Amino acid sequence: MCYVIITGRSLLWFLLSLVAAMLTVSAVVSPKWLIGPEVFVVKNNFTAQERRPSLGIYTRCTMMVDGHFHCGPFDFDGLFTDSSVYPTEFKACMFFISLGLFVLSVTVCLTLVTCCRQSLLGKSIHTITGSAQAFAGISIMVALFLHPLGWGAARVLRLCGDSEAFYPGDCAIGWALYCAVVGMSLAFLCALISLKAESANMSASVKRRVEAGERLVLFL
Repeated sequence: MCYVIITGRSLLWFLLSLVAAMLTVSAVVSPKWLIGPEVFVVKNNFTAQERRPSLGIYTRCTMMVDGHFHCGPFDFDGLFTDSSVYPTEFKACMFFISLGLFVLSVTVCLTLVTCCRQSLLGKSIHTITGSAQAFAGISIMVALFLHPLGWGAARVLRLCGDSEAFYPGDCAIGWALYCAVVGMSLAFLCALISLKAESANMSASVKRRVEAGERLVLFL
């Protein structure tokens, strides 16, 4: 018989997994990892806005020669881009955070699968998913360690002045880096919640309701 089990813990697990993935996506695509010290006033029709150059894992925002403020990628050939343009440390950071994001995205789907199925090939899906989330957290943590190693690269020096590894010089830490930190923390938290979600799904109360023939079991 097909049945669906939704508990408060499993719902919390899914929501936090989704938030962790969304925060990590925001961190990857954003150029706001390092914020430059200069402030430019950009005029647009009848308004004027203050903009600050910034740098992300593979994107940047800068003032162009023609006076336009432009944001875009600088990894023209992906990981094969010349290291003088795309620092090697940033490439490694991109690889590990993308790996963590991919695994984390898969686990979001697996948290939904656990509502209908508890095991796969004799292994608990909760355990598999929790282990994968821990791996994703470790991968993102490695990326967060690698990014500051590249702060001495020529691209960062042009933006931040006298910067070096783990010292951003005149730059400020942007919100995107904090998003990655929170995403990593939530990935580890979700790995722990997976154990609680499994115990809730396998509780005696839930089993009795399934055996009674209920196809939708809400246990919040």
